[in-house]
Amino acid sequence: MNFGYLIFVSTNDKIDYLNLAYALALSIKNTQKEGYDKVCLMTDDVDAVKKLKSSWVFDHVEKIEKYQGWDARSWMDTYSPFDYTVCLDSDMLFTRDYSHWIDYFVENNELYIANTAYTYREELVDSDYYRRTFTKNKLPNLYSFYTFFKKDSAVAKEFFTLARNIIENPVEFSNLFLTELKPKVVGTDEAFGLAAKLLDIGDDIAYKLEFPKVVHMKGMIQKFPWPSDVWSDHLGFYINRKGQIKIGNYQQHNIVHYVEKDKITQEVINILEEIAWKK
Repeated sequence: MNFGYLIFVSTNDKIDYLNLAYALALSIKNTQKEGYDKVCLMTDDVDAVKKLKSSWVFDHVEKIEKYQGWDARSWMDTYSPFDYTVCLDSDMLFTRDYSHWIDYFVENNELYIANTAYTYREELVDSDYYRRTFTKNKLPNLYSFYTFFKKDSAVAKEFFTLARNIIENPVEFSNLFLTELKPKVVGTDEAFGLAAKLLDIGDDIAYKLEFPKVVHMKGMIQKFPWPSDVWSDHLGFYINRKGQIKIGNYQQHNIVHYVEKDKITQEVINILEEIAWKK
């Protein structure tokens, strides 16, 4: 089986997205078994990858020759070198082996997009604080941070083609189909949700499963005693020498979408590198 994870990064004056992707790739290599641990990086700066201490964690490094729109993830089906792919956001970390999830998707799906998220306490997120556009316009509640697809799937091709069209023409699609509450920006999640609705495939690509479980650390959905958009105002972030992660007093067992980019310090990188080198 030719399976792998796909990560997109681009240069940014304020955030080192390559460093985030590097931490994610290290965590994948440290936790996933052979055959489920390949990583492809799509970047606009291939030379920067060579400066990483363990650039080998990226099995493929490909240059984005032309940046299509503000979010190239909508082109994931055209860029992936794998027959089966999970595209991830760069600001995530793996905490244990999830290869059994992949076995299920390969056996049962051509396209599957996460439609649930969890708090750091492993509670199902039931707030639409950041997703009122989805609620008001009755869009499938898709989270593009975990997108599985089969490369030669006609369903996936039709879906991604429409999603790209939406991202490239956000005003036109918002005016026609997001009239109840227009988003300030039509991002990948909104484009995916709208594409699924227009194609009437929401129930096919986002039916309810117990997985993938992703802890989504946006502050206002964590049920804190007082509101804060910044979760680190309430909680600490800890990683030990084994790569185990705690947020507050809660050990994390699922994929952690930490959101706050400054959590990937040089200390975190050093810990993840040390684990990789010992494997």
